[in-house]
Amino acid sequence: MKTYAYWNDHRSGTRPTFIEKPEAVDVAVIGAGFTGLSTALGLVRAGRSVAVMDAGEPGSGCSSRNGGMIGPSMHKLGLRGLTSKYGEKQAKDILSEGLTAIGFFRAFIDTEGIDCDLQMTGRFRGAMSDQDFQKLTEEVKDLETIPGFKADVIPHSEQHHEVGTDLYRGGVVYHQDGGLNPAKLVDALTQRVVDSGGMLVNNTFVQGWDRDKDGYRLSTASGSIKAREIVVATNGYTPYAFRKFRRRIIPIRSAIAVTEELEPDLLDRLSPHSRMHGDTRRLVVYYRRTPDGKRLLLGSRSQGPLDAYDRIAAGIRKTYSQIYPEIADIPFSHCWAGTVAYTFDHAPHTGTLDGVHYAMGYCGSGVVRSVFLGSRLAGKILGRDDCRTAFDDLPFTAPFYYWGYPLGMNLLMKWHALRDRMI
Repeated sequence: MKTYAYWNDHRSGTRPTFIEKPEAVDVAVIGAGFTGLSTALGLVRAGRSVAVMDAGEPGSGCSSRNGGMIGPSMHKLGLRGLTSKYGEKQAKDILSEGLTAIGFFRAFIDTEGIDCDLQMTGRFRGAMSDQDFQKLTEEVKDLETIPGFKADVIPHSEQHHEVGTDLYRGGVVYHQDGGLNPAKLVDALTQRVVDSGGMLVNNTFVQGWDRDKDGYRLSTASGSIKAREIVVATNGYTPYAFRKFRRRIIPIRSAIAVTEELEPDLLDRLSPHSRMHGDTRRLVVYYRRTPDGKRLLLGSRSQGPLDAYDRIAAGIRKTYSQIYPEIADIPFSHCWAGTVAYTFDHAPHTGTLDGVHYAMGYCGSGVVRSVFLGSRLAGKILGRDDCRTAFDDLPFTAPFYYWGYPLGMNLLMKWHALRDRMI
């Protein structure tokens, strides 16, 4: 079993070369994932000198190691929860922004001519109980008030047309979701940043920054770099050195395994339409066919060390044997893990904190959100009035009791697992 992301075996080919750290730039972007690369691309094409700095290589965090699922990412609180918190107008604006984001993303992929195995097959979300099915049905009715939203409620009697399991009590198909190869998207964004004149500085950990008369001086182990402006795009890999940002996000462990190739008839029975899949349990699961249609990719929240691959694989196997008993003994070809960033209000955030620009906190739905918000952030830095988003005005506060270390997270995961078993 390979202990790295399946996507790495299916990348685009040639990777760009990297440069030595420059002495000074207009903008230093910290983090070379989807957010940082999208922000950098917009700035470089507008004539700014930009250095994208990363402690590893582009996309080496979550951007090249996620499940490759995309969609509008309608807010976890739903219309009713958002209305209770922000009022009806802002609630609908937030939900509409998700549809704007997926529309922007698809247009961006098309305009840029990016080959990343994009397949808009929709997503099926299964209900773990009759009560969950009722809640999903009510959520769909609420979301249908948002112009452009498309979904179908699938009763239990019809669910085998969508997923080959008896576990669920019906579910919902969301038609604006799909899948892709995230590593190919990373490679394409990286190449476009370089081709446009951006500078990529890899394996360079930024230790912090200080203000000076012309902007900022960033500190690294190999020396400093001056920048007029800074963008923090580190998301789930935000180090404690950036504590003002780290305090505002909760790093959550996520893990994925990919099966060996399966028989076509079995795959067609388990996932008839090659949709993205998930369900209503608290410990999130997300699964799909790989872009070539020959394997299953199985994702879940992870407990314990991120490098305990045998333990991680065993946990994934146990979870998915419940969904698909037919694959209980199928070997895994790949297994890996990483970190995503949640926020205390379940929403992504973008803006400026103490003069430093940022976008982060995608709550496990970051592929579309990061490219969209990164592009919008570039526009705002350039002073464009047409790049505001519904997320700009959401308070991004740090609870007084939280200092960036998710103590007790394993206990919380165990509690959610217990609640799931009680359904």
